[in-house]
Amino acid sequence: MRTFLGFLLIISMGLTPGLSRAQDAVISLPELEQEALTNNPEINMAAKKFEAAAERKSLASAMPDPMIGIMLQNVGALGTSTVGKEEMSMQGVVFTQEIPFPGKLSIKGRAAAKMAGREQENSRETKLRVLSSLRTAYYEYYLAYRSAEILHETKELMKNVQGIAETRYATGQGMQQDVIRAQLEVSMLLDRIAEEDGKKETQAALISSLVGRNPMLSLGRPAEPARKAMGKSMDEMAVKAQAHSPMLKGKQQMVEQSEAELSMSRWEYMPDMVLSAGMFTRGDFKDVWQASLMFKVPLYFWNKSTGVKAANADHHAAQYEYEAEKLALLARMRDLYAMVKTSEHHLHLYQTGIIPQARMALQSASSNYQVGKTDFMSLLEAENTLLKYQLMEQEELVNLSKNQSMLGEITGEEHE
Repeated sequence: MRTFLGFLLIISMGLTPGLSRAQDAVISLPELEQEALTNNPEINMAAKKFEAAAERKSLASAMPDPMIGIMLQNVGALGTSTVGKEEMSMQGVVFTQEIPFPGKLSIKGRAAAKMAGREQENSRETKLRVLSSLRTAYYEYYLAYRSAEILHETKELMKNVQGIAETRYATGQGMQQDVIRAQLEVSMLLDRIAEEDGKKETQAALISSLVGRNPMLSLGRPAEPARKAMGKSMDEMAVKAQAHSPMLKGKQQMVEQSEAELSMSRWEYMPDMVLSAGMFTRGDFKDVWQASLMFKVPLYFWNKSTGVKAANADHHAAQYEYEAEKLALLARMRDLYAMVKTSEHHLHLYQTGIIPQARMALQSASSNYQVGKTDFMSLLEAENTLLKYQLMEQEELVNLSKNQSMLGEITGEEHE
């Protein structure tokens, strides 16, 4: 009876976590997120690209560099200097400055600012994508870790079942095939535990790479994901996604940039100016100065019209790309929202009905098997049913957490 009492004790405790869970240090998701924000190379690269684009804004609207040169005008053969001897000979300094038509530089600056805005949204998108990948890996790590614990606990339970079968067989009340089947179940559980341990190693390595840790170091035990109810309706989340999604805002910045570039292409019809001035000395003769203002004539206007047509096509393409991104984003958000609601429904059923009922069925089957009122296969079926739904509960919890994380990525939420 000792093995049977131990068996009932495990069931009454609800398959409590094993010793390994208490011994491992807990690693929290917020801690890993902060490490990723600091150390992830992809996040840092995107931030530097935005920084570079922000610096180029002032460069795009800056005046062209002036030119300063020396001019020598000589009369006579090469190799001789007649400055101061001939009235037409002189030497001096010339300054030339190109002046874009008023308005051109501000348009270029606006286009560069929109480009910087795109890089800023790309940086946000990269940050949210990496955090979402980290959360997904963390939840998968938790699932493998918790599944291994449940399988360990079930293995111990199965060993107690094996003890009961051996006792019944030794007293002539049971069959040898029950003992063999119990041994087989223990071996199969050991195989599944090894599989989950392999999954843990895979996800731990991925998490370490995302946060910039040495993948060879131990990661620790993951905390159970928080069970959060969906606080917003689908329509509210759709409005939030359109207002804050970095993917969508990046496409909007692209539309505005192409609009500025279209305007800039039209301004190419306007003539730029070139201002030139110089001071010259002529030795004993009077010094000379000169100044000139020239205009670039857009003589080859057909080239300019081609540029306008190309910029106009780019602008329309950017608008269509924005609309396509918005529709895809809303469709993805609706899909994720539905999956979150489904997971919440399933979790409620598992926690309030299915698992408690499966546990009661296992308790009844074990009691009946002990007194010979049911066969071993019925007991085994009850045990496998409880195990199946315990694992499904953890999978649903992880699916809920992953889908909520992906919704946060779409709506631009950096923190869960």
